Amino acid sequence: MIYPSTTGKADGKDLRLRTLESVWIQGKLKMWGRWSAINSSPKAADMFKRLLGKYVVNQDDLSKALKALRKKGCSSKELESWVNDMLQGSRHSSLVFCTDDEGLIMDKVIASVFRKSPRLLRILEKRYQEKMSLREIAEEFNESHPDLSFMTCRRRIDAWAGMAELMLYRPMSDAFDLNSERFYLQNEPVTG
Repeated sequence: MIYPSTTGKADGKDLRLRTLESVWIQGKLKMWGRWSAINSSPKAADMFKRLLGKYVVNQDDLSKALKALRKKGCSSKELESWVNDMLQGSRHSSLVFCTDDEGLIMDKVIASVFRKSPRLLRILEKRYQEKMSLREIAEEFNESHPDLSFMTCRRRIDAWAGMAELMLYRPMSDAFDLNSERFYLQNEPVTG
């Protein structure tokens, strides 16, 4: 199915979201990635919920959360980077974190859309939960497929990530009761 909110050639080879749609769905996916990363360690989740609620965290809480995350396999450098990203993001936007209800809605939509496409889901998990860049995902893909050039792997990962976002846009909009056509300008022609 070709969504009216996509642009590209009529044959469907170059389907993609428009800029505002892409920014919106990527923002939702970033929130989902943070939410699911926090929820993977219950002890750390309590500390981060307190951080978000009060902005006051004692050293004991922080030590317990870091210890729990290290047991899950996170290095100190990764943890420091993640916390710094989280703090920097919260200064710039109120859309950095989501509630558990919003996270569950996003998780349900993502699971239903990709239940028959686990490889696309894995790309989203690497991108938004594990914070890998598309280049890093392409390098990993190239290592497992050395018969393909790196640029071929990069183009495929970029195309698959774009397709995953395209597949999620309308169901995610519907799940949050938003008009999926909301980014059209009044004088912009509607394609379909």
